Amino acid sequence: RRLCGPHARCFASANDGGCSMGPAYAPIQELQAAFDEVLVRPWRFPVHVQRLHHLAEAERQIRQPLIDQGTIAPGQSTLLVARKVVYAMVSRDNPRFQVCITKFSCAQDFLERSSRELRKSMQGSSRPPSKRRRGAASQGIALQGPEGLLLYVLESLESDSISYHRISHQRLHHWAG
Repeated sequence: RRLCGPHARCFASANDGGCSMGPAYAPIQELQAAFDEVLVRPWRFPVHVQRLHHLAEAERQIRQPLIDQGTIAPGQSTLLVARKVVYAMVSRDNPRFQVCITKFSCAQDFLERSSRELRKSMQGSSRPPSKRRRGAASQGIALQGPEGLLLYVLESLESDSISYHRISHQRLHHWAG
């Protein structure tokens, strides 16, 4: 099974028979495999994940004439390859989630957010979270391991005709509702 897309760097190993990005990337590969599984077999996931999936599919169909949503598909390494996306960090155990936008890949943005949150939690910040961070990684979503978390790309914002900066906050607010 190939988890590396055509634009991702792929490190093949003689033992794995395919594409492996090495042990450091195993959590991202697990998150990518789970995302692909939601796209192909959503009924295997909790109801809140199924609901999000169906909403995202419907929204992508509506947005397709304006912005190509083709990078969001199983087997496309969407988390690694798709740029300029709206995505959700979703807890598998409960309906909590955080909506994010990024100019970079979902995987890169998630790793950077997780690193920042881990650094802040290890510093033992005594001040309360700001209003802007209220419901997000400050509550531990970004710090969950891949077994308790899903990264779900909601829609692509990458377009030659529509500026990312013009639509990114509008689309974030649409999804954060």
